[in-house]
Amino acid sequence: MKLFTTFTFLIIFLQLFSQELTKEAILGTWKVVDSQIMPEMEIELDADGKKKMEQMRKGFIGTVFTFEVNNKFTIKYTDSIPKFMKELEFLNNKQWKIENGQRIAIGTEKDGYTLMGIIVRTNQGKKYFVLDESPFILEVIQQTE
Repeated sequence: MKLFTTFTFLIIFLQLFSQELTKEAILGTWKVVDSQIMPEMEIELDADGKKKMEQMRKGFIGTVFTFEVNNKFTIKYTDSIPKFMKELEFLNNKQWKIENGQRIAIGTEKDGYTLMGIIVRTNQGKKYFVLDESPFILEVIQQTE
C-alpha cells in the first residue's frame, strides 16, 4: 500500500508542476535553502539509519549546485556535512544535460548520464530540485554574481 501511495504522490506531483525545462533557465549557481524528506518516500529504517537520513537532509542545506554554459556540473557542500556525504563529490566536473525537457541528467556520455538525476519544479514562486532515486526535495534559490 505504501508503494501505491508513493507512486500516486509522485505522479500527481510531477503532473501538477510539470514545466518545460530549458538550459537558460537552469544555468548558474543554485543554493539549497531548505531540505525535506517526502513523507511518502520514507523507508523503514533502524535508529542509525534514521539518524543518517536526518544528517543528510540537514547536510544538503547550504549546498551549492552549479550548471555551467559548457555543461560542466559542480556541487559544493558546506564544511559541516557528514563525512559520508563527501562521497557525492565524485559528481564534480561531470557533465549535465536536459532530458525530455523535464529532468537534468548528470554524468558522462560513457555512463549515459546516469550518475544523478534532478527534476526541477516551481511551486508558488519557489524552485525545487527533486533528487531522483532519493526521498529529498531541495528548495533552492539562484545565486546572483
